[in-house]
Amino acid sequence: MHPFTWFLILYTGSALIAIASLWFYYEKREKRVFDIRRKRRVFHCVKCGELYSIRKKDVSDGQQCPKCGYNNFELSF
Repeated sequence: MHPFTWFLILYTGSALIAIASLWFYYEKREKRVFDIRRKRRVFHCVKCGELYSIRKKDVSDGQQCPKCGYNNFELSF
């Protein structure tokens, strides 16, 4: 084969590997960020109107508002 053909094959292959590597990296990063956001619980204080979020798993008994201390329950959408 001609040397230019080998160069073209290697250049194209390395470009495809680079694109696949970037795709894999950003996919993993996006999943990690989404999981962090998904685990947050959003609350709205009925007393002072403050919106706040907490990163806890079990909030069935409610959480206190950081502004006024009123016990609120999780928002459901």
